[in-house]
Amino acid sequence: MSLPLIVDAQVLAECLALLQTEGGTLNSAGICLVDLRTPEAYAQGHIPGAVNGQAASLNRAEAPVGGLLPEPETVNRFLQQIGANLGDQIVAYDGGRETAAARLVWVLDAYGYEANSWLNGGFGTWQASEFPISTQAADVTPGNLSLSLIGDNVISPDALMPHLSEPGIKVLDVRSPAEFAGTDVRSARGGHVPGAQHLEWTAQLNADGTLLDDTALQAQLDHAGIKGNDTVVVYCQTHQRSAVTYVALKHLGYSDVRALDGAWSHWGNRTDTPVES
Repeated sequence: MSLPLIVDAQVLAECLALLQTEGGTLNSAGICLVDLRTPEAYAQGHIPGAVNGQAASLNRAEAPVGGLLPEPETVNRFLQQIGANLGDQIVAYDGGRETAAARLVWVLDAYGYEANSWLNGGFGTWQASEFPISTQAADVTPGNLSLSLIGDNVISPDALMPHLSEPGIKVLDVRSPAEFAGTDVRSARGGHVPGAQHLEWTAQLNADGTLLDDTALQAQLDHAGIKGNDTVVVYCQTHQRSAVTYVALKHLGYSDVRALDGAWSHWGNRTDTPVES
C-alpha cells in the first residue's frame, strides 16, 4: 500500500479500520508500522499492529561527535528486527514534538528506500483523536529488507566547507536562538556555520506536534531566502531536531535536501571549520 511522506492520523486510522473490515492485517497490506518510543511507553499503549523499534539504532557516535549516519549492518539489523520486508511502506511515529520518526525517514532515504512515511503529530495526536490503542505487543517475523548506502542526502563538513559561498547552497540551522548565537555552547566551540539561516525546528510545528500547513511552512522558507532548486543543508546539534525540518522540506517538494553528518557536534568540535557567532 502506498502512502504519502506525511500521513495524518485520520488517514492512518481509516486505513486500519478498512483492513479490519476486510479481515486484513498491516503485514498483508505491506505496511510496517514502527513505534520509536521507549519500550515502557509502547507497553502502556500503542497504535494497533505497531512494532517497537529501537531509536538508538538510528545513530552512530564517534566521541565527541554524535548523530552520525549508522552503518549498514546496524540499519539492516534494525529493519530485520521490526519485520520490514522489501516493498513495505514503513510508517514511523514517535510521541509527537519528538524527532525519532523523522530521523528514521532520513536514514531510510540515505539507504535508498523512499517508501516511508512520518505520522503527523505522532502518538500524541493519535491519542488525542481517541483512535484505537492496543497494549498487546505485535508479533514480529524477522523481515527480509536489506539496504545499501546511497548517501546523497548526507554531507560532511569537509564536503560542505568549499561551497559555503555558493548562492545555490543554503544552510539552515534549526537549533535554539542561543545555540545559533553561540551563547549556549554544546561543543568545543559555539556559534553557527557561516551564512546559515536560523529557523528553530519547533517554529514549523503546531502546538499538537503536527506540521504547519504548507503555506505557512513555505512562507518561512521564503523568508529565509531558500528556493526550490537550492541544495539545502540542515543541521542542529546531532541531526535529531533537524530531521523534522528535513521531512518538512521533502514534503514541500525540495529535491536536494541534505543533513550535515554529525551536525554541530561535528562542525563545532573541529578546529579547522569556520564559525560565526
